[in-house]
Amino acid sequence: MEGEYRRDQSIALLIIVVVAVLALVSLTLAFSYYCYISNKVAKHLDSLSKSPKEEREKAAPLSGSRSGEEAPVVVSERGVQVFTYKQLHSATAGFGKGNVVSHGSSGAVYRGVLADGREVAVKIMGRPGMPGEEEFKLEVELLTHLRSPYLLMLIGHCSDGGHRILVYEFVANGGLQEHLYPRGDFGLAKLGSEIAGGHASTRVLGTQGYVAPECALTGNLTTKSDVYSYGVVLLELLTGRVPVDMTRPPGEGVLVSWALPLISDREKIVQIMDPALEGQYSVKDAVQVAAIAAMCVQAEADYRPLMADVVHSLLPLLRNRSSAKHF
Repeated sequence: MEGEYRRDQSIALLIIVVVAVLALVSLTLAFSYYCYISNKVAKHLDSLSKSPKEEREKAAPLSGSRSGEEAPVVVSERGVQVFTYKQLHSATAGFGKGNVVSHGSSGAVYRGVLADGREVAVKIMGRPGMPGEEEFKLEVELLTHLRSPYLLMLIGHCSDGGHRILVYEFVANGGLQEHLYPRGDFGLAKLGSEIAGGHASTRVLGTQGYVAPECALTGNLTTKSDVYSYGVVLLELLTGRVPVDMTRPPGEGVLVSWALPLISDREKIVQIMDPALEGQYSVKDAVQVAAIAAMCVQAEADYRPLMADVVHSLLPLLRNRSSAKHF
């Protein structure tokens, strides 16, 4: 009996030692992983905080610039080019009226041709002396980190002499915003309550209105963040509203926040529909599109559907529309 008791004691002691060792190893691994993640996040935040000046110091000349121009075009470490005002002035024929593509309340957009022959859209965000410098920096930083084949690509920018100019790839037929909102601001929303020196200042809200929450934090695009952006586009098509418009009544400024509770209730879908449609739509189809949009703009990426599933769900609605035209 005494031998069995001692053996049981030894086994119990061995179990305690093993559990303690495993717990210690687990804590060590957890602490190491925490240090690794913290270090990684710190490096990422440090890279995001680099000023345009630091990026320009690391930039390299781009071959193919015209001789006699003020300075060569340079490329930042993220592939976004830094232009001088003189180069963009030359590319747009002196920002001539014949090159104007569209107008927004924050500035005009011009068609331009760079020295290497590329067509670009040149958007003047602000002129020397106007407020909005911080908003412009935020816009450049956001668009620099968001690179996707599904988004209009930012080619470069110019802050030469106090000018604030963005240079995008040129889309001959225009973007969706131009067709939905002919007088649109291409991602910038006016804040009527913020007036400085007689000019309404702008914030980088519209562009962020398309960006998934996790993407706004990390700057990394995934297939699920693309699904979120597409969900916002569906909401635009349903409601006729821009993603962010802080001139609207309280609670209605952010499209997703305003629409999501309403599209979750089938009885309230009609309340959010674009008045310009004048009721000429199938309520049944609108409800289905709203349901798809609601799934796409879920805050948690894992809860969003795959893009293939979204397309599969929308195809029958297109067939219904095609069939209706034959009657």
